[in-house]
Amino acid sequence: MLRSRPARRLMVAVLFLFVVDAFVPSALRRLEEARYEDVVQDFRFENSDLFGVGPLLAYLAERPSGRQPRVMFLGNSVIYGYGLSAAEAVPGQYQRLQRSEKVFNAGVNGFDPASIYLVAKAAIAAIDRIYVLSRTYDPGIPTMVGRRVPIDDEDARRFGVAMPDATEEYLQRVADQWALYRHSYRLQAALLGTSARQYLYLHKGTFARRLFATLTARTIAAQTDTEVLATAPLATEMPAPERLHAVRSASSDLLWSFGELARSQGKTLVILQVPGFSEWLPDANAVADFNRVFFPFARVVLLSVPAAQMSDGMHLTAAGAAALALALSRERAVYESLPR
Repeated sequence: MLRSRPARRLMVAVLFLFVVDAFVPSALRRLEEARYEDVVQDFRFENSDLFGVGPLLAYLAERPSGRQPRVMFLGNSVIYGYGLSAAEAVPGQYQRLQRSEKVFNAGVNGFDPASIYLVAKAAIAAIDRIYVLSRTYDPGIPTMVGRRVPIDDEDARRFGVAMPDATEEYLQRVADQWALYRHSYRLQAALLGTSARQYLYLHKGTFARRLFATLTARTIAAQTDTEVLATAPLATEMPAPERLHAVRSASSDLLWSFGELARSQGKTLVILQVPGFSEWLPDANAVADFNRVFFPFARVVLLSVPAAQMSDGMHLTAAGAAALALALSRERAVYESLPR
């Protein structure tokens, strides 16, 4: 009797998991639609780490068209909004200026340019417009990117990403037969915005503070300052071959990969250049030539952000984020008015 009781419990548990597994796909679909298609809620990963990247990319791959045109902001903690609520960060401020679109804040603390490129490449088929802000001198690839982001063999070799070996791939295929396991990351991201463990850690006694942050965000969001400037110089004609070679030599290959990616997909990709932080091209003339080469798909936008709009010399205040979002919205309107 004692030996059969554990056996019966095991059988009931297996049967329960089998039944639950059948409902996982439909539950995942509802949870992800609520998380990623909500036109009211500002989208941002609950925590500024790589956990949410993979689930978001998996959803976009399955749903290449959304209820509204999609905009994605990629970058490090400046884009994520260090010290700011989701509503106060640049993407949240931009969302309020472009209400007919769905804006994704995909900022990740310490996100380097190559990783951002890989995420942009994986997402761009399902995204209409991508904004990129990143430092330009750190080519390193976080080890998790190879596990979270779809990467082809060519990019794996190019960036030195360690990919799963044959044994790992086989074990993964076997485990993926169980839907609850296969979709565990996506379920956590859709339900919580991060891993269950991280969510519990983040929310120990913080719910009151989050309510206060939301209320203050609504007040601060209206305090825009037009001192922040965003300009995209555009050469009147295509640069000569010698000039084009000089411009390419003065910039990284990754910049041109961004341009070619946007052009090949027929999408808009905007690279933000901030003096002293991200310097993709040496001067406005080089920027103008690059923008002409990839017009109208990719462009470099020069940003001027006064120190008064930053909290620590790098991260934006809420007012600074609002001013930058407004500057980007105005620059977009000007650029889209140019003859094609």
